[in-house]
Parts: sequence; C-alpha cells; structure tokens
Amino acid sequence: MFLSNKERENRYRAVRQRMAEAGLDAIIARGSSAVRGDGAAFRFLTAFPNINIPLVCLFFRNEQEKPVLLVESRFQAMRAEKQSWAEDIRLSTNFFQSLTEVLKEKRLEQAAIGIDGLHNFPFLWGQKIEESFPGIRLTEFGPALKKLRAYRTPEEVRLVKKSAVLVDRAFTEGIKHIKPGKTEWEVMARMDFILKSNGVEKSFNIISQGPKVDAYVPSARKIAKKGTVFTELTACYGGYWTQLARAVSLGKPDKRLVRLHQVAVRAIKEALPYLKPGYKVSKPMSVMEEYVKSSGLGCTPVYGHIVGIDMVEDRPSPQNQTEVVPGMVFIVHPWPILDNSSLLWGETYLITEKGNQRLNKVGDELIVL
Repeated sequence: MFLSNKERENRYRAVRQRMAEAGLDAIIARGSSAVRGDGAAFRFLTAFPNINIPLVCLFFRNEQEKPVLLVESRFQAMRAEKQSWAEDIRLSTNFFQSLTEVLKEKRLEQAAIGIDGLHNFPFLWGQKIEESFPGIRLTEFGPALKKLRAYRTPEEVRLVKKSAVLVDRAFTEGIKHIKPGKTEWEVMARMDFILKSNGVEKSFNIISQGPKVDAYVPSARKIAKKGTVFTELTACYGGYWTQLARAVSLGKPDKRLVRLHQVAVRAIKEALPYLKPGYKVSKPMSVMEEYVKSSGLGCTPVYGHIVGIDMVEDRPSPQNQTEVVPGMVFIVHPWPILDNSSLLWGETYLITEKGNQRLNKVGDELIVL
C-alpha cells in the first residue's frame, strides 16, 4: 500500500466530521476503473485500485463500524486484503442485494445515507431502497467528498512528485524514439513502457502530428520526416495524477510553431505569480487568457486540470471561483491558436503555503529533433 494507517485515520476522521455536519449515518460510494469521473471517492475511502466493474463501499459515521467493501471476484477480494484499507471485504454476485443486507445488518432502516454522486447512482437502486426502507433518506454527498480530497497531504505529495518524475523520464527518453517512419503506436508504447515498468498504475497518453493539436490515442500513422509532434503524458502513481504536455519539431520549426511556443510559455509565467493562496482560481487563468489574447492569438478555452485521485477533479478557468489553497495540484496548459495552427503546452504545479512548486523538471525549450 502507498498510504499509511495514520493517513487513513486522519482521512476517516475528516469524513466522519463532515458526515456529522450533514447529519448522515452512512455513505455509499461506487468504485470505477475509469481514468476519470466515477471512482475517486471510492478510492479515497478504500485506497483500493479497482480494475473491473464498479465495486461498492459502505462507510459509516459510527467509528466502531468498519467500512464494508463489496467485491465481485475472489481476485479482487484477495488483492483488497493486501492493498486496501478495508477490513470487512465481502464477495457478492448481486451488489444491490448485498447492499440491502448490510443496511439491515447495520440497522440503518431509518438512516440518512449520503451518495457519492446521485447522478451516477443506479436509478433502480435508489427506487428500490426507498420502497424497501421507507425510513431511509438518500442525499447527495459527492461534492462534500470532492472538497475533502481536493488538497494533498504530505504523504500524497510524495506520490504526486513521484508521478511527475516518471512523466518527465518517459518524455525525455521517449522522444528519442520519435523518428520518421516509426508509428505513433511505437512512440507512445515506448513512453508508456517507461511509465508502467516503474510502477505507474494508469496512464492517459495522447499524440498528434501536424501544425494543429488534435491529440488522440496513437494510431498506425507514421511519423513524418518534418513537422510537429505533440504528446501529452498523464500518469497515475499510487493513485495520484500528473501531466506534461509538450511538442517537438522534426527539423527547423515552423515560424507559427515558434510563435505559439513563445506565447504559451510566457502565458504560464505571467499566471504563476497568482497561482497561490490568497487568490481564486479565476485570477491566474484570467491572466493567462488575457496574455494569449493580447499577443494577437486566439485562446482555446481549455486551461488545464485540477487533479488528485481523479484526473479532472475540476477545471481551472477564468470563471472558477474556488480559492487556491496549499495542497492543491494544478496542470496548467494554455492552448493558443494562430491561423490554422495551435499548441497545447504545460505541466504540473503543487500549491505551497506561499506560492507554487513546479513538479515537472522538463524545460520550456522547444526541442528540435
């Protein structure tokens, strides 16, 4: 396991405090193996990296009651015993039936139960719970859990930094394989090999060629003799994501690429003094956007990610009124446009007590191969 029992106790204490404030007796969280979206709260409560269908965790405000983890396969059960915080792990061939049995066992027939995302909770489950247990009240608790996992603890920071180191290494070593005639598959496979062979749990890596960034999963398309190759490497180590977005030029860079690169790098530098406690997310993102536009370029309204257990916990934007606080992790990547060319460029930053720390050490230069 990547996180200690002390981390678990601190996390559980915070969750139970928030449950008490909301008047909740229990939480139901479903875990997904998706790269983003569902599953972050499940991982937050269990520390378990699910790889299959959505599993179920029941977490109780009463600290004498151990969280219950419902799993489908014996492989999941065996791995959860070794690599999760769950002590009460139960095999189930029917999650809903098992869920109702736990509700009865724990005497929660009159309970207030928080759901990690009512919009994702199976409609029939909610309907049948209300029919079978008229005294139960189901309520949304996803946003509260999202706030609790928004800030990295020292243990989590260690994992985030390790992720960034591996992303840097994958890029630095991987671009050596960007050669004319090689397929995108070969290039990205090499980068992903470096990540996975060093403990990365999941990755989300995309690539594009040509003057306009239209990145997607790699294909059989071969690397051209000249032009731009863009890669975005995103890695999850120990449950925590970081990202590096870079472009390289095969041969002399096109003048539009040079201009896009200059503006993107400078836009980030202009924004960083405001990416710190005391400001809202909207401030650095507005500064970044304004710099791109004042440079005479268009600005794609995608400014990065606020990351954690989920690859996209939130989107930083000029409209985001969230306070910047220590422990938040941002991927900052402006996406300027010049005529029919564009460039997405950026890296990962950790918010500190007084500012921010750049986690990716790959430089800002436009690499020419």
